[in-house]
Formats: sequence, structure tokens, C-alpha cells
Amino acid sequence: MSESPSSMVDRVVVILGVFERSAGPLNLGQISACSGLPRSSVHRILQQLVNARLLSRYDNEYRLGLRMFEIGSLVPHRTRMGEAARPLLQELHVATGHVVHMAVLDQQDVVYLERVGGSFASTLPSRVGGRLPAHCTALGKALLAYSAKDVVDEYLWSGLSRRTAVSITTPQALETALARIRSTGYATETGEAAASVACVAAPILVLDQPVAAISVCGPQERVRVDELRFQVRWIAAEIARKLMVTSRRQRPRPRRLITSVPLSGHVASAVVSETGR
Repeated sequence: MSESPSSMVDRVVVILGVFERSAGPLNLGQISACSGLPRSSVHRILQQLVNARLLSRYDNEYRLGLRMFEIGSLVPHRTRMGEAARPLLQELHVATGHVVHMAVLDQQDVVYLERVGGSFASTLPSRVGGRLPAHCTALGKALLAYSAKDVVDEYLWSGLSRRTAVSITTPQALETALARIRSTGYATETGEAAASVACVAAPILVLDQPVAAISVCGPQERVRVDELRFQVRWIAAEIARKLMVTSRRQRPRPRRLITSVPLSGHVASAVVSETGR
């Protein structure tokens, strides 16, 4: 029986989701096992994705293709955020010597938009486009702390998975952490997403809304929270300021329309301002 277009789309999404959770190449058997789809269907879809350059194949292994990166780079949110933040993230990396991240909240995860760092970056589980559970990261906790109550309630209801022995796993512990972040303006993480790694993060607030967050991460013994918290908060505020300036520049200018209006038996010209209609 042939597959309907909707079921085909669902299967493609499931298969691409397998790559989202993997850092390296995968073979047919691994993709079939992780997706729960029959090998024959997976093989056929993989070939179509390779032909479309969404995946690339080397011998018997598959990985995400260059076209996926090309399409992803066109996402307006990441492009605008990256343009505003990248020079400041680089400045923060140079000033601290630590790996610097920028991420946004997407349901139960943080999605990494930018990463700046040296050799230590290769030891971290983060990658551009990658995801981690929000409550296990300083970035995610900074974002949740300033999110709307219904967003936090839904997050708590979904359950708190554990990544390490010290990850937060109870709603009460997370709510306590979020309250502390709101009072101090920054979030911390020590070994909650990766053992022996510490991070300090701050939200990027635009009109009091957390549009993203930034963090500095390094070996636990080298991260000095008392020093880094000021630098991270300052850079987050500077990025927010740049985003506000960019947003104002991109707003459409009011158009001035000349209309004729009868006035006391005469025709008078009236100037009417209109915003985008």
C-alpha cells in the first residue's frame, strides 16, 4: 500500500529527528532502530534525502547534508540574533577565556544558536543547532526564570529528566532555583549537563521578554562565578540593546496619505498618518 503524503512527511521528520539526537554518522540499522520504522521504508527515504542533499552518505553511513546547514542559516530569528550578538560573544570569549554560548528556549529544550570557544568546546555536549534539557543548563534556567508562568507550569508538568547525578529532578528544586535567578539576574550550573563543567548565564531581555540567553562555560575549577556574573549580565544587556535598535530601524515608517475632505463648502487637504495598512 502506498504511503500518503502526510505519513511520508511524518516519517521524514522522525528520521531527521534521529540525527538531531546524534553527534556522529549513523548507518541504516541504527536509524531504523532509533526511529522505530521498517528498514525498507528507512532505506527508501534515506535515498531520497541524499538525492535532495539534505543528507550525505559515506560508505554505509549517513550524516546531515550541507543543504540542511544552508537552509538553517536562512532562519530569520537566528540570523538577526547572530548578527547582533556575534561580536559581543567573541568579546566575552576573549575577556574570559571560556566557551560562550547563546541559546533559545524551545518547549523542553534549549537550542544552541551560537558557540564561541577554543579546544575546551570540543569536550562539551553543546553544538550549534543542538539541544539539551533546559533545566540541566544555566542557559535554560535563565530563560525559564523570566518566562511566563504558563510556560514554566507546562515545563514542570512534562517531567524533569536527569543527565548527571546532580541534575535537578524535582519541581520544587527547580522553582527554588528560578526564584533565586530572578532575584540575582543570573543562573549557574555545576555538572548538571556534563560532569566537571560549570556555567554562568544571563537572559537577553527585550521589553522584559527572554528572547535568548548567553553563558560562559569552562572546567569547574576555573569558573569564577563572582567575576563572570557581571561580565555575562553586561554582555546580555548590550545584545538586548542592539536588538532593540535593530528592531526600531526595521519597523515600517508611517505613510502619509493626502486626502481631500470637504470643509465649510471648500475642499481642504488633510494629511492622514497610517502605519502599514
